[in-house]
Amino acid sequence: MAFNSAKKFKEAKKALKFILKSQLDSGAFPQRLNEKGKDASYKPIQIDGSGLTIYAFCDYVKKSGDLAFGKKHWNCVTKFFKYVKSALDTGRGLVFTPNSVHEFPPTEEGLELWANGVCSAAFREAFDVSKLIKQENEELLNMANKIKEGIDKYMWNSRVKGYIKNIRLRESSSIIAHVDVAVLALSEFNVFPVSWKRVRLSIQRVQKFLWNKELGGICRYPKFEGRNNGGWGPWPHFTLMMADYFIFVKNKKKAEKYINWVLKIAYKNKLPEHLATVKEFNEYVTDFSEAAILRPDRLTMIENTKKNPLFKKGIAYVTLPLAWPHAQFIITWNLYKNKFIA
Repeated sequence: MAFNSAKKFKEAKKALKFILKSQLDSGAFPQRLNEKGKDASYKPIQIDGSGLTIYAFCDYVKKSGDLAFGKKHWNCVTKFFKYVKSALDTGRGLVFTPNSVHEFPPTEEGLELWANGVCSAAFREAFDVSKLIKQENEELLNMANKIKEGIDKYMWNSRVKGYIKNIRLRESSSIIAHVDVAVLALSEFNVFPVSWKRVRLSIQRVQKFLWNKELGGICRYPKFEGRNNGGWGPWPHFTLMMADYFIFVKNKKKAEKYINWVLKIAYKNKLPEHLATVKEFNEYVTDFSEAAILRPDRLTMIENTKKNPLFKKGIAYVTLPLAWPHAQFIITWNLYKNKFIA
């Protein structure tokens, strides 16, 4: 998607070829791939990752005009549609996912907001492409609208005045109503108009509760004891998505607040997965070490984090650099440039 936004269509096509061939027989895409494009998953399928693949594919076809590529790989859309249809909670019109964007099934498994937002957007874009390649399919648009209507009807919570994170069904009948950046999928992928009051109220909730008062930036979710990933703190990726929302609503000043924070924390022009205070990073190391749940790759992450000179100044740069926030920066910058400069 970053390549698409930068009109680097040759690179975008190469990336899509790499991932599209990994589609499973079920129609989903693996949670993770190795460098050879083989399934390297160690957690359950993430339907949002599959939806994002289809969204990026359609985004490429629409922006590049490469209809031949769209036709050649259209079967990937067809297979994914069948997969989502099989995972649909028909009573609510929402998609069940075993896992989602935060890769933490205890709060991700269920009718999760981010996954449903991305899937709705993917099918909307797929409908547009189906018309371009002369294979118009109304079922795609119907699915997009069904999911969107399910989000608005069942995931809006009048008590918290925001869209909730998840409706849990299979393991425990409950909802997860705490504030979560999953709501940013609704604006980032244009599921609902950004001018909608419910979208605005949900974004305000993220601003109020997830801005890190010590380090700045947007966190993924509130701090929970026992749930940690290298120290709780702000993520450049989601901070940039917040900037995108304010670009969409033409609020230049607030967009720049979030973009400037990301520029400020960049270390030698590189962005980390997230930041944490050294105190909270060390809490993570202690808790996970004593419970003996640190994988070898986590030990490498800890070692690299401690090597950064800023660690001695009290800030942990976790996983530096990471491709995800760099890709999002390209998307955000192009949105900003096109809205306020071009």
